[in-house]
Amino acid sequence: MTDSQSDLISRIKWRLKKNRVLSYLIGCPYPAPRWNRCVKRLIRQLGTDAQVLDLGAGNRRHAANVINLEIEATLEVDIIADGHLLPFKDNAFDAVISEAVLEHVYSPTRVVSEIHRVLKPGGYICIAVPFLQGYHASPHDYQRWTVPGIVQLCNAFSEIESGACAGPTTALHWIFREYIGLICSFGNLLIAKAVSFLIGWLTFPLLFIDALLLHHKDAHILASAVYFLGKKE
Repeated sequence: MTDSQSDLISRIKWRLKKNRVLSYLIGCPYPAPRWNRCVKRLIRQLGTDAQVLDLGAGNRRHAANVINLEIEATLEVDIIADGHLLPFKDNAFDAVISEAVLEHVYSPTRVVSEIHRVLKPGGYICIAVPFLQGYHASPHDYQRWTVPGIVQLCNAFSEIESGACAGPTTALHWIFREYIGLICSFGNLLIAKAVSFLIGWLTFPLLFIDALLLHHKDAHILASAVYFLGKKE
């Protein structure tokens, strides 16, 4: 993979990401039911008057009172900013949500520190990060975490819960489709991604196996993604 090919893929993915319909062409929408329930429960618990920040929101909006932050403009963005230096005063939010963002930043420690700064005492951090996933630059991709790893990264917070949020089948599916794409690519990254996309959708029903596997107490050892919910004391 050349730098120019990688940059081209990143630009295509970012343009597709800006459109709700075309964003599904980026790849398979991998389910993360435990994460989704955690976010919904937190927003419902805090109520409509709470100040909630979604750091790296993309095109989603969890609720009307959630402020969406991104590094570039999207359909649902409210504030354009960098997570390394959040443009908010101390103790501004009741909760900060961040899904699939920390793997793309230069300094996850700095971003988590900024989250801690802008949270009110008693505020909540709710983040999801990859563990066993293929490389996906947007525009960069730097790291992965185990459950103990994400707990350690968030050690300034009191842990409420953590675990696998996208299961072992999702991990296997992602790697399998990228593997087949690589074999059939003839050295061309665009072909590899196209084949991966096709294989991914053809085998998508397999992902429903994770509805069972995520109940396994050791699912986190092969999870595609993990999450952490904590509180600022």
